Amino acid sequence: MHSADYRNAAPFAGQQVLVVGMGNTGAEIALDLVEGGARPTISVRGGVHIVPRELFGVPIQMVGMATRLRPRRINDALFPVILDLVLGRLEKFGLRRPKQGLLQQIALASRIPVIDVGTIGKIREGAIKVAPDIAEISESGARFADGKHGEFDAILFATGYRPGYARFLEPGAEPGPSGVNARASDLGLYLVGFHNAVTGLLREIGIEAQAVADDIRQRQNRKKVAETLPV
Repeated sequence: MHSADYRNAAPFAGQQVLVVGMGNTGAEIALDLVEGGARPTISVRGGVHIVPRELFGVPIQMVGMATRLRPRRINDALFPVILDLVLGRLEKFGLRRPKQGLLQQIALASRIPVIDVGTIGKIREGAIKVAPDIAEISESGARFADGKHGEFDAILFATGYRPGYARFLEPGAEPGPSGVNARASDLGLYLVGFHNAVTGLLREIGIEAQAVADDIRQRQNRKKVAETLPV
């Protein structure tokens, strides 16, 4: 089952469930499963950046906004030290950081960190287990990259989503960070919400939507001016 089809933990109560992938979706599904009486294991293929919802009482999105005041490489050097103080060393639970820094990964791979809403606490308790990448899926479960085998009643693939706009958009109309580009403006076709930012997606959508509204207003003004000019 893909995470897109997941609704709630009720059908999985009492079952051993393997959640493949630890992005925000996978982490939250694992938490929902354990709270609903299931016994989840998360398979983590590579490294993962994890941040708390608040850092020293400040929402993590506000912290992300503050990082713009310093060079990215300095922030990426500081984050591991600070997060180890807040969350502890998570390597002993099978969670390691990727080679790319937290902000570098957002900028280059458009991958945002996992915002912990309780999953890490359940991992510490042992209620949620962590396993490495899957090497093979068998009839009774899965064999992992470390050679170990686990038996599972169900497998949920929280492997993310890919934008599908490339199938119907003409070249040059792809969404950019601002929500507006020249070709999109010519067509009157705008896409927002496709740019991941450390400051939070909902905030960025609001900024992009305002840019789109401004562009539409400017197009309308240009049209009115053109209509008043003599032919």
